[in-house]
Amino acid sequence: MTSFRLLCAISACIGLAAASLLIADEPVYDAWAWLVWGRELAHLGLDTTSGPSWKPLPVVITTPLSLAGDAAPQLWLVLVRAAWPLSFVLAAELAYHLTPGHRRSLRFAAAGFAAFALALLFDDVTMWARQAAGGMSEPLLVALALGAIRLALAGRVRAALVLGALAALVRPEAWLLLIVYAAWSWRADRRARPVVVAVALAVPALWLAPELLGTGAGGAGRAQRGTSHPAEALWWAAALPVAIAWPLAYLGARDRGAARVLAAGALVWIALVAAMTTLGFPGLARFVAPAAAIVGVLGGVGLAALLERPRGVRGTGGLVVAAAIAVALAVTAVDLPGRIGDLPQAWRSSARISDSHERLRALVRAAGGRDRLLRCGRLATSDVLVRTGLAWQLGVPLSHVVTFGAPSGRSGAFVVGLQASPGLRHEMSGVGMLLGRHGEWSVRSVGCPLRASASSARSTGVSGASR
Repeated sequence: MTSFRLLCAISACIGLAAASLLIADEPVYDAWAWLVWGRELAHLGLDTTSGPSWKPLPVVITTPLSLAGDAAPQLWLVLVRAAWPLSFVLAAELAYHLTPGHRRSLRFAAAGFAAFALALLFDDVTMWARQAAGGMSEPLLVALALGAIRLALAGRVRAALVLGALAALVRPEAWLLLIVYAAWSWRADRRARPVVVAVALAVPALWLAPELLGTGAGGAGRAQRGTSHPAEALWWAAALPVAIAWPLAYLGARDRGAARVLAAGALVWIALVAAMTTLGFPGLARFVAPAAAIVGVLGGVGLAALLERPRGVRGTGGLVVAAAIAVALAVTAVDLPGRIGDLPQAWRSSARISDSHERLRALVRAAGGRDRLLRCGRLATSDVLVRTGLAWQLGVPLSHVVTFGAPSGRSGAFVVGLQASPGLRHEMSGVGMLLGRHGEWSVRSVGCPLRASASSARSTGVSGASR
């Protein structure tokens, strides 16, 4: 792909992402946390004692974005949502590149299959389109990984190292593959050695810095609260791409050196996700998304080979492959309607959540805003998924907004929302003073003075203030 075509593709993806804000503009839990941390870093403070596990790249990006003020969440969403369709372009271009010698129509078929397989990735925990819509990091990770691979195949070693390092700032599974490529680059290209050194210093520093700068980060400990089994991670790796991609990927990797290297890298990534579950880390579907994207790309290469030489699949091994293709094709046919239906459903879900959270923000403003809600210290909410968004809106560290599942004897402001059980709603209805109600949300003040004390005002200052 020429630089001009890539620029056009990026511009189109950004335009689509910006237009998508008209449908929904609400980040998810993790994205709000990265925005809070980015704002804290911009104010030369960082408090990572609460929130999701630490990922350096999102915070590196949200730090300058925070200078845009209230527009920062939308800018982050535009970035991630643009990365999602851009990854389709990169997957298609990579499959096209890996099928030289084939007729042009077959190369386009390979490219189309790669984009198709990536668009229909499956995740029943968080729909893949919902991940993009909500600003999760995995769509960005896939685009970075595919971009790094394409640059490496084009011989642009230094640029590939930079994108590989950015991917390694999202998921630790990228570390081993980056180390291998960096070691090869050190020997193959002397001009790349300064970049190798910079990457070797920057990646571990950005992962470890929060433990030093944050007030007892503990991000790794929070990430280790998963209860996954290695078999679960392997299941997700198998189920994430469409089933037909697997036997086609075998055909695609069978005869080409570069394709075999990519297949090995994908399998190593999957194995690392599975192995990390033994250390207590969760083996979620989205963690194997880069490997699934590669399976789709190789599936496209295999499709081109199969269409060009359908009789090449013969003999005992060929019969096994043909049988696998037939079974996978049947599974794909059954599975496909649900995957296609996930796309509009994810955006409808995002729009509903965005509308609900906008009602919550309006309620917070109507209930007196930041000072009134925080006059007793921390704010409590029954809905854990809005906790980080409230911290962003109120301009406080994540630890200043907590969750509750039962009426508490402590004083403070309590936000009761969607996740509250009917029993909790009933019990809270007779507690304290109602500050406001908007749709499914209500806020009650329990044991708070009419005016905030000086010490309380200081303790709930700018995001990043120590407590």
